[in-house]
Amino acid sequence: MAIAGVILAGCASGAPAEGGNTSRPEGEIHVLVLGDAAASAEQAAADRFNKTSDVKVVIDTGSTSGAEYSTAVRNSIGTASAPDIFMSWGAANISPLVDAGALMSLNDFIDEDPKLESSFLPSVFSEEVIDGESYGIPMRGVAPTFLYYNKQVLADAGLEPATTWDELLDQVGPLTDAGVTPIGLAGSDKWPTQMWYQYVFDRVAGPEAVREGLLGDGDVWDSDESREALDDIKEIVDSGAFGNSFDSVTYGTDGSAALLRTGKSAYELMGTWHYATIAGGDEEFVKNDLGWTAFPSIGSDNATDIAGNLSNFYNVAADTRYPDTVRDFLAELYSDDFLKDQLALGNLPPTTNAADLVAADTSLDETNREFLTFVAGLVADAPAFQLSWDQFVPAASQTPLQNAMADYFNGTIDADGWVAAVQSATAAQ
Repeated sequence: MAIAGVILAGCASGAPAEGGNTSRPEGEIHVLVLGDAAASAEQAAADRFNKTSDVKVVIDTGSTSGAEYSTAVRNSIGTASAPDIFMSWGAANISPLVDAGALMSLNDFIDEDPKLESSFLPSVFSEEVIDGESYGIPMRGVAPTFLYYNKQVLADAGLEPATTWDELLDQVGPLTDAGVTPIGLAGSDKWPTQMWYQYVFDRVAGPEAVREGLLGDGDVWDSDESREALDDIKEIVDSGAFGNSFDSVTYGTDGSAALLRTGKSAYELMGTWHYATIAGGDEEFVKNDLGWTAFPSIGSDNATDIAGNLSNFYNVAADTRYPDTVRDFLAELYSDDFLKDQLALGNLPPTTNAADLVAADTSLDETNREFLTFVAGLVADAPAFQLSWDQFVPAASQTPLQNAMADYFNGTIDADGWVAAVQSATAAQ
């Protein structure tokens, strides 16, 4: 990790900040965002802000892969080319930067503008409060994962959306016979593969066991419940549910989304952000043929638990040159304009007024309203919300954890190999 030349700004007043990194660009701050469809809302926010600000906000788009994005941030922090504001996925994601003094505490910002905290759901906001210091402001949407499906493909095969694991397995044969890949998977990127483990392990072993395992209890991964979950995953992979080429399918180049949109796959497990990605390729498909449903139950336990990301967060580099501008731009994240843009993208804002906004926003079309209402209900009804595994563990564990998920899926390692690999990746740091 390159964290060179980090200079703590120390306060949120003055522009540029005393002690700020003067080698950073003059008269502008840079915001690095994921390079996906949701970046349009961040660009719109910057455009609004720049109309009245002397210091301009520049939106830079990075990778669509969270792991690659985080690596790029870590490698640039402390340099003149580092972003002033960037995204993260939770406490584990930012802890190394906090320990290195590379992130600015936002407590002073919040003292000056309490809405930077009070506008957001406490359960989400608290994710990036470390030792009493707030380091992240929630942005984008609450992001559980669930099954998207192509209504026409299922109808042509005489099928209804699967609600149980056995129903999903039973649909593999008819869909394959119809020339359709039952479940699209961007296996090349690995993080979509991990989503299947998150749900199957939740359903079979339970959220508390998963949490203990991710915290370093290696016995969890070698338990009977873990072996049962691995057997379930092997069964669905061996059934041909994901086809034969999922390891070469990507997410960021419209790979898996195109499969679903063009009727080459029937289902895809993905997060709320996928709605905007699919709409970006074909808005009419979203209106007419895109469906969504909760992940199937396995047995009778934990049937309404969900997994995914609580939210994304904006973090601030400690050596930003213009902290006042940063503070003022962060206020965009609870503005009506930004929240409406999020709703239009199918993102349910992590704000306390999200449900009221959905009800009151007359600009929402019916499909979008149905989608957002589904997401709000999914979150409200869930007894447990399991944070994505690669966002729960420290940054150094993300890649080996994702590799283990992909390797078991493609048969490179067996159950014993998976257990050993995950025990190593999640060993207490």
